[in-house]
Amino acid sequence: MKICIESDLLNHHNRSGLFTYTEGLLDGLKENDNENEYFLAYYSMTRQSSQMPGPDQQNFKKTVLRIPDFSFTGRQWLMDKIALPLFLKASKCRVFHRPSGYTMPSVKNIFKILTVHDLRTLTIGDKFWGQNIAHYKKTLNSLDICVVVSENTKKDLLKHFKMEEQKIKVIYLGADKRFCQVDTHIIEPVLTKYGIKKPYLLSVGSVPRKNINGILKAFAKSKAVKDFQLVLSCRLEIDKYRQIAVELGVGDKVKILSSLSDMEIVALYNGCHAFVFPSLYEGFGLPILEAMQCGAPVITSNMSSCPEVAGDSAILVDPNNNGQIASAIDQVCSDEILRKQLIKKGFERAKLFSWDQFAQEMKKIYAMA
Repeated sequence: MKICIESDLLNHHNRSGLFTYTEGLLDGLKENDNENEYFLAYYSMTRQSSQMPGPDQQNFKKTVLRIPDFSFTGRQWLMDKIALPLFLKASKCRVFHRPSGYTMPSVKNIFKILTVHDLRTLTIGDKFWGQNIAHYKKTLNSLDICVVVSENTKKDLLKHFKMEEQKIKVIYLGADKRFCQVDTHIIEPVLTKYGIKKPYLLSVGSVPRKNINGILKAFAKSKAVKDFQLVLSCRLEIDKYRQIAVELGVGDKVKILSSLSDMEIVALYNGCHAFVFPSLYEGFGLPILEAMQCGAPVITSNMSSCPEVAGDSAILVDPNNNGQIASAIDQVCSDEILRKQLIKKGFERAKLFSWDQFAQEMKKIYAMA
C-alpha cells in the first residue's frame, strides 16, 4: 500500500516535540515495515529530495513539493488545495498522515489520519503558540482516524468536540534509544563546559506551561538549595528567568542553558541527582521517559498525561503547589534509598514504551484504509 506521511517537521534546525514525534514515527517504520511504500512529503523551493532528512531505504521515497520554505498568508491553502491533492492523485497514495496540524488536504478517496498531540489552548488557555481551534472543529469531522498520544488527550477531544470515539486511537510514544546510561567520560566534559558542579537537579522545557516559574520558586523554597545547583535547559525568555532566580535569591545556584546538543542533554540526564518536571500540561510528556532511560529519578506533575506516562515510578506533585514541589525535591535529595527505588522503577517503566511498538501500532492504523 502507498502511504504519504507529511515529513516537513524534520526540515528544521531546532528539535521540538513535533520534530521528535515525526522522527520517531519514520525511524520506527523504517525498522518495522518493509512491505508498505512510503512517500515522505516536504516543502521547499530550493532544496532537493536528496537533501531532506529521513530514512534512506528502498520503500521510502522523499518528495519535495514546490512551496516556499518560509511562512506566509495562504501557504497552508496552497499545500492543502493544490500541491498535496495533485501529488496524492499522481502517486496513487491510499493513505495521508499529517503528524501535526489543523487542516487536511482537499482530496477524495484518501484515508486521512491526523495526529493530535494535545488541546492545551482549550484546556488550560495556553496562548503561547496557540492552537487553531476553529480549524480543528472542521477537520476532526473529516478524518478517518485521529491518532492521539495519551488517554488524557482522547478524553479532552471527546469533551470538547463531537467525535465518534471509535475514530480516536491512542498510541503511546517512546523515547529514542540514544537516551540511555553513558560513562562518566561523556558526562564530565559537559559539566565542565557549562560550569556545573554535582550534585545538581535538572529540568528541560522552554514554553510557560513547562512551569519554569514554579520550578524556580520551589527550588528557592527547598532545603536542597544549600547544597544543590538547578540546571534548566531553556531556549526562550532566558533573561526573564535569570532575573526571577536573582529576585528569589538563588541566582548563583541556577544555570540556564540554551542550544544544547542531543548528546549534551543525554549527559545532563545521566549526571543529575533528579529530574524535576512539574509541567502544567502535557499531551504525553516524553522527557519523563527520556530521564528514566538515562537513570534519573523523576519528579513530575499529577495532572494531564504525566501520571499516565510515569505510573508509580516517579514522585507526583501538584504543579500549582510550589511547597509540594519543594518537598518532593527535598525527599529525593535526602533519601538515597528512595532515589535508588525511583531509578530502578524508572528503568522498568520506560521499557513499556518504544518507537518500535509505536510503529507496529501505526501499521495497524494504516492497514485500516
